[in-house]
Amino acid sequence: MDADLLLSGGILLPDATSAPIRDGAVAIRDGVIVDIGAAETVAARVQARRVLDCTGQAMMPGLVDTHIHTCQQMARGLADDINVLDWLTRIVAVEGAMDEEDVSISAKAACLEMIKSGTTGFIEACGNPFYIDAMGEAIAESGLRGIMTRSTMELAEPDWSAPDPFVMDAESNLRATRELIEKWHGSADGRISAWCGWRQQWNLSDELLVAVVGIAREYGVGLHGHLATRRYGQIELLDQLGVLGPDMVFAHSIRYTARDRQLIKLNGVNIDHNPGASMHGAYGSAPMGCFPEMVEDGINVCLGCDGAANGNTLDMFQVMRLAATVHKEMRLDAVAISPQDAFKMATSNGAKAAMWPDSGTLKVGNKADVIAVNLMQPHLMPAYNVLNNLVYCASGQDVVTTIVAGRVLMENREVTTFDEARVLSDLQARGEALVQRLPEATFTARS
Repeated sequence: MDADLLLSGGILLPDATSAPIRDGAVAIRDGVIVDIGAAETVAARVQARRVLDCTGQAMMPGLVDTHIHTCQQMARGLADDINVLDWLTRIVAVEGAMDEEDVSISAKAACLEMIKSGTTGFIEACGNPFYIDAMGEAIAESGLRGIMTRSTMELAEPDWSAPDPFVMDAESNLRATRELIEKWHGSADGRISAWCGWRQQWNLSDELLVAVVGIAREYGVGLHGHLATRRYGQIELLDQLGVLGPDMVFAHSIRYTARDRQLIKLNGVNIDHNPGASMHGAYGSAPMGCFPEMVEDGINVCLGCDGAANGNTLDMFQVMRLAATVHKEMRLDAVAISPQDAFKMATSNGAKAAMWPDSGTLKVGNKADVIAVNLMQPHLMPAYNVLNNLVYCASGQDVVTTIVAGRVLMENREVTTFDEARVLSDLQARGEALVQRLPEATFTARS
């Protein structure tokens, strides 16, 4: 059998539950895994045009971030240590002041950080509605697998200030949503999807919310939005509107009752957990959330970083570690969420939520979304239990190779799709200019 690329010699972790293969191999052709197993066995079956020696590395599925704000990459550090309402007012004001080039550079920088930390696919939380194409072009250039959504707001926020241009009438929101899907869904050789979405449920009238869900189901795409971050009762409202379904991914999802959990499970709704953002912004996911219970219930719980202005990092290894530890501490229960649970949440559960049935695990026929992690470092050795070490000890800085659909996006920590120095230089310069344009009152927290 011919192959384009063979990764060989590393410890192979196909998924969260399979036994690791100590000397494994993954063969890739036309962006798909065509063989996998022990290196000696695969080598006897495969003739590869190129071989990557992964000795001393862990070969594993790429990580899937199910909640990321690419246009907030430029806002890192602008809203630390303030309450959530001030945070929202400040950061969305920053988004509203961004121009097309700002959005482009911010999205490129977000993609760059994801590539360098082992994320191969992500869901955009709610892109800047005026420069959505700039975000799409950045994702296409990056080589990542991504889902685009737009910030849909019809009703003004009751307790914080959103930029007026972000709030638009129902007809405009529906038209722009259709345009997004028709232009971007299935683009970049199928790597990019376009979904429906909202900023917050209460930013939409019930009529618009039902219409947005209707568009998602008309086109066969998903819907992503913030939900239950600060309020109870939102799942019951959506149930009353008759819109709950397995094509929905709700971010933060902190404040749910036992009845809400039943509705989530019954309707197959996907839940995105962002422990890093919650701990930074004091949202309450540890004391108020019921994520271990949802995992135990069999609900599809996945993980997200949220963004550089709230979680402050796009490192999914850090998020896995937080998910696997913070609930243990809160409940005084050392098995509240296991490392296997956290690994699954960051890989196959994320792929399921993203409606990528052929991603999230390494097996023949799946898309070749693979990363390799350098294990030959003091903080990752000895490797008695490689998966546990990856969850509890690793960071994105340990990733040496990132591959999406068989294309090498990073090798030996060198990114192949972007000029890293140029992106970072542009990010700093554009960010400084953006801050200068903002009114001084933007950075004044309320008492």
